Amino acid sequence: MCDAVIDGFALFLFSLAVHVIVWRVRRPESFRAWVPALAVIFGVVPAAIAWFVAPTPLDFAALLLLHGSLAVVYGIGYTLVSAFSPSVELLKLLDRAPDGVPMAALQLPFVAGGLTTERIENLAASGFVRQTGPRLDLCPRGMWLTRLVLIYRHAIGLPDSGGG
Repeated sequence: MCDAVIDGFALFLFSLAVHVIVWRVRRPESFRAWVPALAVIFGVVPAAIAWFVAPTPLDFAALLLLHGSLAVVYGIGYTLVSAFSPSVELLKLLDRAPDGVPMAALQLPFVAGGLTTERIENLAASGFVRQTGPRLDLCPRGMWLTRLVLIYRHAIGLPDSGGG
């Protein structure tokens, strides 16, 4: 059992090293490109390695369970830090002001650009929205994702909008 834990961590660290190397050599430009790349780096490659390393099917499952858990958490964290986020900007602003910032004085840098230009470009590159002149429309892929998110939010009892 201890070997499975060590091997699971080693497999995750190996995937992390491959991720860093690949991103240093040629980082994918869009969300649509880096998600499949991460799936291969943290999914397909480690599964193939685990298949050859694990002596029994139970060890194989244990190895992938630990590695998969770490990989999913890393993937979620990577999404957070890889793109502009008004929430992260707010945290950074508050970090620079240990005494806090009055709500009326909140002036977040880059929020307008981050909420409009950068996000629209990312969504358009991923095929979720289409900009036609001054108008922005949802593409079928964006409609599908929006409906899926709303179904999920309703299933767990959250309203259509707002945090949560």
